Order: sequence, then structure tokens, then C-alpha cells
Amino acid sequence: MNMQQIIRAVALMMAAWVAVGCRAAPAAGGGEGAADPRAESAENVRLVGYNDLQGRESLVVTTLSDAANGSWVYVGHHESYSDGKPKMNPITGREEWNGTSILNVDDPANPRLVWHIPNESNRNSRGVSVVYDYTFDGSGRDYLIRNSEALTEGETGSDLKYQIFDITDRATDPSKISLVAEITGTPPDSCGRGCGGRFIIRAHKGWWSPDTGYFYAASGEPGFRNVIVQIFDLRNPREPKFLGRSWLPGLKEGEAGYEGQYTHHPVVDEENKRLYVGYRNAGGHIAGFDISDPAKQKLLWSLDMNPPFRGPHTVSPIVYDQVPNIGPKGLPRTYAFVVDEAGGAADTAPCENPIRPASYMVDITNEARPTTVSVWQVPVGDFCTRGGRFGPHQSAETVNGTINRFTDKIAWLAYFNAGVRVVDLSNPFSLREIGHYLPRTNEKSHPIVKGQPVVIQMNDVDIDHRGLAYASDRVGTGLFILEYTGPKSAVGQTTSTQTN
Repeated sequence: MNMQQIIRAVALMMAAWVAVGCRAAPAAGGGEGAADPRAESAENVRLVGYNDLQGRESLVVTTLSDAANGSWVYVGHHESYSDGKPKMNPITGREEWNGTSILNVDDPANPRLVWHIPNESNRNSRGVSVVYDYTFDGSGRDYLIRNSEALTEGETGSDLKYQIFDITDRATDPSKISLVAEITGTPPDSCGRGCGGRFIIRAHKGWWSPDTGYFYAASGEPGFRNVIVQIFDLRNPREPKFLGRSWLPGLKEGEAGYEGQYTHHPVVDEENKRLYVGYRNAGGHIAGFDISDPAKQKLLWSLDMNPPFRGPHTVSPIVYDQVPNIGPKGLPRTYAFVVDEAGGAADTAPCENPIRPASYMVDITNEARPTTVSVWQVPVGDFCTRGGRFGPHQSAETVNGTINRFTDKIAWLAYFNAGVRVVDLSNPFSLREIGHYLPRTNEKSHPIVKGQPVVIQMNDVDIDHRGLAYASDRVGTGLFILEYTGPKSAVGQTTSTQTN
């Protein structure tokens, strides 16, 4: 081969590498062939597509697709906490504060960012929920709701609210996306004298039901020591109405039992009239509520996970028709898959908290006696020394905008500096990892806090109608679209059920 041929061959190789980096790429490991340049390591997981999200710090990923509207992904962003500056949006040619990104994923190998809804200042809009073809107001319009917080010390904030946008024209003329209403609190004195009013502490995450028109939120309000759950009627999105609230005993001022815990966010099972909540910080409980009457929600059960464990983030119900060593008379059984959040200094290198955050399976078949049956964690290895947070953040709690029923008995977990982990839940007494994807950082990545190395911090994961997982990075690395490629025999299988 002469020099000209060598130069041409190298140029072709470089062009192929760039194409793979900008679009889809096979996964490293897991028998997937050529190495994926975006992955530090991978097993049984393939990178399908990628978007850099303009380097914006990202959290909640929401997928929602149907035949009439196409396939879309919505990403809620943290405030610009690395440098306190807005970022350039090439679509508009303007510097914009982080807000909400809208991507078309009709072709998941080429996710296309079509619009970014900026905040008016350096704010947090980490949560996002969407409804299509809305019938309750007779408009047939598409709406998006996000939180908006001007954060202060300790992730509390000021000017707290939820903003509702009309996004119907996102595919044809996204410049017409418009703000239609804001929720800034609950009615004053609606839970006693001085109880209720403008949000305080947080307006965090929520979920908008397309079936009832209700919005389930996690916010702090006067009369309560910390964040609780509120339900709002959004059947007329331009005129939100407050319906009711739920809280763990001790959260309301004057009640005994408060240990610093706060509601993280609701996981809503409207079909079964249930609401599930994880409570972060000391006294970290999990709880289930009856929401048959949204105005009078009823606490059914709770379990204190701390001590010895940590503060739960995500609580998802799963029904099993088969469980090893449980006979037909003991079936079906309902479990809660519970995921802690690795948080703050305690789980940031060098991981000073002696109790590592984990994931748990809790038997809630008898709602009067919830019982933990298993615990699962990623082995520490070098994750506590490489930098950033180590531990889980959340599991994919929805699939294409509806509650994740885990019918395939697979869980996708965002695991901060350990990437994205795929866990086999087929035996609730023995959870096991069956795949992972650990991305590399890139030129847009930055440390999660000053003094920490630049490492990946996978923050959220959601699943679309095709079974693809969408995972965001907290430190600006981008959005990764992933596919599980492992043995199908490992999915949804259990040993034979023992007969009584």
C-alpha cells in the first residue's frame, strides 16, 4: 500500500468514526462487535442514538408517542449550576437559560432537537409531563407541564410554580409554543387556619394524567414542614383547580413523627386507585395511599427504611403471577420496587456515608404489613474514588407516558457514575444485573460540584413504545438512547412455582 492509499484509508476510518459518534453505534462488550466510542463499557446494551442537548444539565426524560402525533422525547433541565451562564441555542441563535428540550425520535438513531423552551432566568425545570389531543377542554390540543424553581441553598427555592404550555405546533412551527397558565400554590386556609397558600421549599416533580385530567405534584406549602403531594384538576388547563393533598403523619405542623423527611414525587396507579411515594432524608419512608377520592386521600401503609437503609426516591408497584417457592394460593402477589437516591456529599467521592444507597423489593400484597424481601446494589469497585455521585437515582417508572407495569420483569436504573444498569426482577427474592451501559464524558461535560473530577452522572431513564430506554446526564454530556440486547431467556422468567 502506497502513502496515498494509506492516507485515504485513514481518512475513511476517521469519517466512519465521526459518523458513529454523531449517530448510532454498536455497544462495547456483550458480543456486539466493534467498540462504541461513546461507551467506557457496556454489556448486553447497545447505543441506538445520541443527542448532546446543547450541553444542558438534564434530569427528567419523558417519552410519549402515538400514530397520530409521532414519537417524541421531552427533557427537563437543571439550572446552569456549573458556570451560572445561559447556553447558545443554534435553533434560535440566542443564549438561553436551561428549560425544557423537545426532541423528535421518529428515527431513534437520529434524535432531532426541534425546540427548547427556555426559562426567563437561571432556574430549575427538572420535571416535565405531557398530554396529547386533550379532550377535557374540547380543544384537542397538546400540553406540557413543567416545574420552575429559582433554587437557593439546599435545593430549596423561591418563586416556585408549575408552568403549562401549549405545544401542539412543535412539529410544524415550534415558535408558536406558548405559556397558558401557572400553578403557584394552593388555596389559603384550605387545610386549617394558615395552612395552604403559595408554594414554599419546592415545586419539584409531577405527573399529568391523560385519563382523568388530574396533575399529581410534589410541593411545599404553608402549614407543612416539608414537601407533600397535591392533586390539581387540569381538565381546563387555563384554569387549574386544587382538589386535595396527601402526606405522611408528621409532615403537617403540629403532628408528631417528623424526622426531616420530604416527599420526593408521586408514582400514580390510577387504574388501581393507588398513589406511591418515597420520602427522602432521615426517616425515609415508603408509603401507599388510596386515591379513590382525590379530595380525601387515605394512607394505607408505610414502612420506615432508614435505619438501616437510606431515603427512597422511586416506588413502583409490580404484580407477579409466579414467584419461586410461593404456591398458587399465595398468588398473585404485589411488590414495590424501591430505588434510593444517592445524594449530595454523602454519596459523592469519597462516599463518606457508611450505608450505600440501594434498591429494594418490598412485598406489599398485605398492605397492612409491607415486608422487605431483597436488596440489590452495584458493587462499589472504584466508583467511590473515580469522582461524582455513586449510587442509584431512579428507575424507569413510566413506559410511553403510562405507569411501568414491568411486564418483562426488567428494570432500567440511572446510577450516576456507574452509568445505566439493567436488572432482572423475575425473582423478587433475588435481583440480578443483566446489562449495563457506562458512557464516556465529552467536551460539554463538567464536574457535578467544584473540586470533583469530570465523570458521568446518569440522572434519569425512561422507556418508549418500542422498548428503547432514554437516559440523561446531569453534567451536560447529553441524551443516550439504548437497547437491551441480552438473552431473551433471562427476561421475565422464574423457576417453576411450588405447589402447596
